[in-house]
Amino acid sequence: MHCQRSKVLQKTLGRGSLYTFQPTKTRRGKLTHKEVDARHLYFPSGSQPSTPGTPRTKASSQHLNFSDFHDSLDIPDSDWNDVDDAPQSRRHTKVCTLIWGWSTIKNYLQSQNDYIREWLPWRAEYLNIILEGEQLARGGICEQCSEAEGSVWCMSCAGVHAWCGPCAVKAHRNLPFHKVQRWNGAHYQPTSLMDLGFLWHIGHGGDPCPCNWSNPDPEESGHVTGDDTPNHRSVGFLLGRPYDDPVIRKSSQFQMTIVHTEGIFSHEVSVCKCPGSDPNDWHFDLLCQRLFPASIFKPKTAFTFDVLDHFLIDALECKTSAMSFYQKLKRFTNNAFPERVPDRYRELMRVSQLWRDLKHRKWFGFGHDAGKDPGDGGLALFCPACPHPGLNLPADWKVWYDRDTVMRQYVIDGNFTAQHMKMNKPELDVALSDGKGYMVSEGPYQNHLQQSLDSKERPTCSNHRAINAANINESNLRSTGIGATACAQHGCFVPHSVVDFQKGERYMNTDYSICNALGYGSERITKALLIYDVGCQWSVNFWSRVKNSPSLLLPPALEIIPAVGKFHLAACKLSSFPRYSLNFVKGAGHLDGEILETLWAPFNKISPTARSMTQAHRQEVYDDHMRDSNWKKLVGLVPSLLKKYKPSNKCLEEMNQAYEQLTAVLDPDKVSGWELDALRAEADRGEALDIHLLKGHKGRSCGWADDSF
Repeated sequence: MHCQRSKVLQKTLGRGSLYTFQPTKTRRGKLTHKEVDARHLYFPSGSQPSTPGTPRTKASSQHLNFSDFHDSLDIPDSDWNDVDDAPQSRRHTKVCTLIWGWSTIKNYLQSQNDYIREWLPWRAEYLNIILEGEQLARGGICEQCSEAEGSVWCMSCAGVHAWCGPCAVKAHRNLPFHKVQRWNGAHYQPTSLMDLGFLWHIGHGGDPCPCNWSNPDPEESGHVTGDDTPNHRSVGFLLGRPYDDPVIRKSSQFQMTIVHTEGIFSHEVSVCKCPGSDPNDWHFDLLCQRLFPASIFKPKTAFTFDVLDHFLIDALECKTSAMSFYQKLKRFTNNAFPERVPDRYRELMRVSQLWRDLKHRKWFGFGHDAGKDPGDGGLALFCPACPHPGLNLPADWKVWYDRDTVMRQYVIDGNFTAQHMKMNKPELDVALSDGKGYMVSEGPYQNHLQQSLDSKERPTCSNHRAINAANINESNLRSTGIGATACAQHGCFVPHSVVDFQKGERYMNTDYSICNALGYGSERITKALLIYDVGCQWSVNFWSRVKNSPSLLLPPALEIIPAVGKFHLAACKLSSFPRYSLNFVKGAGHLDGEILETLWAPFNKISPTARSMTQAHRQEVYDDHMRDSNWKKLVGLVPSLLKKYKPSNKCLEEMNQAYEQLTAVLDPDKVSGWELDALRAEADRGEALDIHLLKGHKGRSCGWADDSF
């Protein structure tokens, strides 16, 4: 080998193909690499296989023998770690690293179809092993006592086990949600731990209550006759006894349906009967066992914490409805006859609502001070990158940053898919977190609507869908959609700013959302950019509407710059382009103003489910999904900003170079005048921005040309 081989990239494509990495540049000047065939460096002349046209797509079609490929390499039989031949050993080590890493590289290059082709010859063997696992385990002898028939095995335990009934109950004392089967002489058939005699003791940390006994033999139970109180040995006496044992009091037992991630289970439960225990406090004992009771007094249904967490994540990530989730659990329990499984769908809806509220109060720090009220938006996350005095700005931020740097940038938009049907008895609805998340408090919002006058303004620009939709009214709908405000740069929903539409997208609705958003965490921020699809029309009388409404409040000395998103700006008149374009707003950056359109896509998947919910439940579901959307933005913000940082710097350099080149060929006096005009228009705004309009003289008509001749 010669030294050029040391430059070969340790990478193979296909089977036996070697390629090197040659540096090159893209059309935009970005440094990259391309693959170049380097097999001639390793194969003897005349023995090289034909070069495929596209290595990545044709690599799988090559079936070279890797051992032949190894033999074709010119590797002498020498000690590669010999210090006297260090340069040669380094070259040999590179080649050996290439060979030894073949399996890893091959796995990286294989497609999904390649993995399936590798598996096909083993399909019959896989099936045989699966069938062998369903035969009578361990010869039908109990592995615990080695005496009784081991007819019970567990589908949830790791490994293959065989127990008799009592030993299976003892082995699963702390595993009540394992699925067991019993051998019937021909095959295993489903059974349950309850059928095997399992009794779940609630209270005393999972141990039996020493008072749940019916005067067993003192010698056998360890009973102390002096004070008529069972000692610690009586607990061991009760452990492992089936629920139908006459020693245990029947008054302390009842059957419960418990919903878990593995399915729906029925268990006999024994509760504490110690002196002073209150039967009304049994639901607290269930919570200590990580079981959420479906009711307070004498609960007969409970949900594990795990299944409630699974449902919340399924609803957030997969947009799964409660009905679909419970149907899945029923099929896990009995796939052949799911209708035989107890129906706890209504209980799941109710308990998941309570569980969601408790989780949020714990996450936001209200668990240690239950008497403290979260306040408006207190159970909501907001953008960590947007300026927020007191959180991410120093105390003297006004000294270090100008108004344009800490300007609030919001985008407003409506979603007419998020409808809500009228309730039969809305006065019976119970709200758990009204106004604590992203949707506004219902009472003050309804008072605002009653005090506001419906605007009949006709659009002076173009017929936008939002304005035309103001005449939409559905008699069976309580809400025709929702309107939200989000930060324009990062797409995070603003807490306590999402409103319901009653008759399309009216200004009285959006004004309330905007004022709440501008008042959230905006202390001493005196400038805000508001991007709205119909901002050119909405901004005309906004300040007068705020002045005439007692429920619309804004921070003092606030300057609002209205703008229109770049997609909707094309629907405006030509004169509106410079006045409402984001290109002429200092501090806006490279912003399109349409980020809310991307946030509505996942909400459209849950809108059909939330359409028929109660008002309170729908509000909590929307709050939960908006909170989850902001959470994803929060955890992905740093990687996203780092990914955009280098390209933005490069684009800035390119734009500066283009600007300098253009300025160099222009008249310096004109350039100075243009810069002054641009600064004056930026400060005055309004009609002053019309200097950016393209001006052209209309050409003369053909009639003038005829007259001239």
